[in-house]
Amino acid sequence: MKKIAFIVLALSTLVACKKNDTDMVVKSGTPFTIKVNQTATLESDGLKITLLEITEDSRCPTTAECIWAGRIVAEFKVEKDGDSQIKTLSDNPSGDPTLSDQFEAFGHLVKLVEATPQVESSPIAQGDYVFKIEVE
Repeated sequence: MKKIAFIVLALSTLVACKKNDTDMVVKSGTPFTIKVNQTATLESDGLKITLLEITEDSRCPTTAECIWAGRIVAEFKVEKDGDSQIKTLSDNPSGDPTLSDQFEAFGHLVKLVEATPQVESSPIAQGDYVFKIEVE
C-alpha cells in the first residue's frame, strides 16, 4: 500500500511540475517570437511576458493601396516577483500618444521588432499572429 501511495504522489508531482507547452525561456538582448497565449520567461531574472491578445489590426492589406498604412496593437502581461502590469505594443504608434513600439517594465525595455503575418484579404485568427520582440 505504501508503494502505491508513493507512486501516486510521484506521478502527481511530475504532472504538477510539467511545464506548459506554450512557455519558453529567452535571453536578454536576443529577439524571439511569441504567439497569443504564449509566455516567455527571461533567463536572467525570471521576468515573464505573455502575449494576451491582438486588440487592433487595421493594417492595409498587401493587395491594396491605402492612404494610411494602419497599425497592429497587441496587449501583453508582464510579471515579476508577484507583481504584474498590462502593456501594449504597436507597429505604427504615430498619432496616438498612448501607443509605442516599445515599453518599459520592471527595469527592462521591451521592443517590437516585427508583427506577422501581413494582412491579405481575409481576417487573421488570434492564434496565427506572431510577434517578434526583444527584451533588454
